[in-house]
Amino acid sequence: MLLLVALLSGCTGAPSGPADTDGAADLPVLQPPPDGEGFQVSMFGTAPANAEVWLCDVYDLPTTEMQAVNSVQYLQNEGTHHMTLSTTALASSPLTPGTYDCEDLYADSAVMQEAVMMFGNQGDAEGTLTLPEGVAANLPAGIQVLQEIHFVNTTDTEVALYSYLNGWTIPQDEVVAGIWGGSVRDETISLPAGQQATEWSRCVMNEDVEVQFLASHTHAMATEFTIAPFDGVTTGDVFYRNTDWHDPAIEQYTPAKVVPAGQGFEFSCTWFNQTDADVGYGFASTDEMCNMAIIFTPFSMTAACEVVETSDGVLWE
Repeated sequence: MLLLVALLSGCTGAPSGPADTDGAADLPVLQPPPDGEGFQVSMFGTAPANAEVWLCDVYDLPTTEMQAVNSVQYLQNEGTHHMTLSTTALASSPLTPGTYDCEDLYADSAVMQEAVMMFGNQGDAEGTLTLPEGVAANLPAGIQVLQEIHFVNTTDTEVALYSYLNGWTIPQDEVVAGIWGGSVRDETISLPAGQQATEWSRCVMNEDVEVQFLASHTHAMATEFTIAPFDGVTTGDVFYRNTDWHDPAIEQYTPAKVVPAGQGFEFSCTWFNQTDADVGYGFASTDEMCNMAIIFTPFSMTAACEVVETSDGVLWE
């Protein structure tokens, strides 16, 4: 999944990120932007044979000034479940820099609730996501970030993990609009063993926005993800459909979709649980998710698509 939200304050010049790059010399390399045109962050790790790993690094970007990111380029292992870059700068208690097992880190629910995702990708090993001309993501200098890699190694050989991300910037005097967004999550999933199940959620914007991107996120049991317009009363025709859980089909809208306050979307997930155990919401590949990612202009940290109805009658924050 690709996701640009309040994205990235950049540092110009040398790459930044975790310093532990042992074994990285033999890995593919993504060339960083030239001085004055952006920045690079990177992360490395190891996935033992036949193992699932979820690694987190927390560090401060060595930024010296606000920068405007208009495009993001990434390179990672084939088969990476996801890589994300979040910020905990808005959290009540910043994290201690270092390397973590993400499962242990996210056991503190406050981390999940307070971390704001800046970028995420899943599926393709490399790619680029570009905002419209003059649209950029601004963040202040010196921001703390949390970079994570989730990888399932199904082979009998240890895999060296790598993740590079370049943020390409534009001059501040060229910026005409900022972006914001997030992920609307169904955290009350219930999938009976050996059965098909469908759940939906409806959310409406609390402010007028113009939607630039929509994307989905599920795990391996998902067979379909759809999005339809919701005017606050009725649901319209499906305009977004994805049947490949590993490629969340990021849709960029040109022109952007104008969504007034009080209107929004219905997103729906269908799964087939082929196992002999019930499955619910969770972070592991054997759990499930149903998340709609949304990116919009203008920049407003208070704008959100607020859930108003769900198929199981449960509301969540």
